[in-house]
Amino acid sequence: MLSRQLEAFLAQRGLQSSSSSGSEAESPEAAAGSSGGSGGETGASSSGDPAPATAASAEAPASTSGSGWPAPEGPWLDPSRPRLLPRLLGPPRKRRPLPLLEALEAVKEGARAKFDETVEAHVRLKVDPRRGDQMVRGATLLPHSAGRPVRVAVFAEGDAAEAARAAGADVVGGEELIASILESKGRSIDFTAAVAHPDMMRSLVRLGKLLGPKGLMPNPKLGTLTADVAGAVREVRRGRVEFKMDRTAIVHAPIGKVSMAPSQLYANMGALTAALLRAKPDVIKGGLPKYVAKVTVASTMGRGFEVEASSLLAAVDAAQDAAAAAASGA
Repeated sequence: MLSRQLEAFLAQRGLQSSSSSGSEAESPEAAAGSSGGSGGETGASSSGDPAPATAASAEAPASTSGSGWPAPEGPWLDPSRPRLLPRLLGPPRKRRPLPLLEALEAVKEGARAKFDETVEAHVRLKVDPRRGDQMVRGATLLPHSAGRPVRVAVFAEGDAAEAARAAGADVVGGEELIASILESKGRSIDFTAAVAHPDMMRSLVRLGKLLGPKGLMPNPKLGTLTADVAGAVREVRRGRVEFKMDRTAIVHAPIGKVSMAPSQLYANMGALTAALLRAKPDVIKGGLPKYVAKVTVASTMGRGFEVEASSLLAAVDAAQDAAAAAASGA
């Protein structure tokens, strides 16, 4: 039964197996020999020469699929289905980098989530993350708040604690706050940012294993370990963003929400890029092209868009001009 189906398929394709063609080619000769042996009676009784069964199949044109695609080779593929596999395995199209403002507009258009997604910047740097002298870390005050909920804790006592409360700190305490966090083994940490007075640093060291993994340990390089705790609290509430390079030499930082205007996201990205340039290691010589390998902007649930480096430089210049104008106006 299987051989008959295979022969029918080959006949439809205009092909013929060698075994079937050989057997069919021998059958007329065998019939002629038998008729000659019987004295020619059979030859006289037969009228006309019937065409071999394989003649029609040999002259039949090769079939094609209904979609106009060429018929696949081999009986193991269905000729009625198009061969899409070569197209799927072809080289992917490489999207060109976009100017910063155009990339931010594309991010806003591609946001389809039912919540206000965060717009993030992912910057790959040309540094070696295994070397301590090439670590990139810092903070910057965005011109427009990124819209992230902030709960600030301040480790201070006396007048500094009162100033922190007046500035809007959510949690203020000294030795008692440190003791409560240690007693709960970190479960009582309900704040997203921490500021400390230098006088509290000796006691605050005991919280290093609890605050450090969460990125909450106050640091003088980030401006969170300072005598002006009130000013630090105001900066954090106004949209201060911290960034730190990961083990793959990429910096991830939020620059706003998709509900913000593209011009606001543009200004925030310029401020972040300027902060990254200020945090550039001394061993890296040159400007932005020697320091930044690739920049991508994306929303929380959307796809990313690569940004042109030249447009980043323009955004940095705009951010610096805006900061200078704000300083002169103040």
